Amino acid sequence: MMNRVGMLGHRPARSPLGVFAWVQSLVCNARNWILRAFAPSRAQAAIHPIQNQFEFEIAPPSLRQNDARSLGTHLLVELYGCEPRTLERVAYVENALVQAAHYSNAHIVSHFFHEFEPYGVSGVVVIEESHYTIHTWPEKRYAAIDLFFCSETVDAERALQVLGEVFKPEHVDVMLIRRGVHDRAPS
Repeated sequence: MMNRVGMLGHRPARSPLGVFAWVQSLVCNARNWILRAFAPSRAQAAIHPIQNQFEFEIAPPSLRQNDARSLGTHLLVELYGCEPRTLERVAYVENALVQAAHYSNAHIVSHFFHEFEPYGVSGVVVIEESHYTIHTWPEKRYAAIDLFFCSETVDAERALQVLGEVFKPEHVDVMLIRRGVHDRAPS
């Protein structure tokens, strides 16, 4: 069987020991530690600096770019318990992320998606306001999505609504990270 390689390069089909799995595990463990240490309940999540490097919110009350101090808003979205067949094929995943960008009022520049063997999809939608990306693991019923935008006109809540309707997750986690915070830049 021939491996299919896209512009983004070769990624082994679901290697449990790969660097991506290690990074994903590290992020998940850090998120859980932060939840236990700083946020007694997700409903009361607030902005907390991590070693004065990041400003973030777990389960943010609003997904809008409304902080004049930052250049962009980066949403890390985890969809758990998705309908597996919706995560398997490039055409379905590509259509979902392109529709999410469209319905969130983002201006699409280009998009590229790659389907892995035996299954799974990675892709990017480049928007004038930045980008949306997705990586799927149908065998785990999981999708990791990044929505990065630098405009108050982008409605990420609508993007998440579209993605929820398409992938039908049982559980969704969202972390909002403010990018390019002005008062942290050197004078």
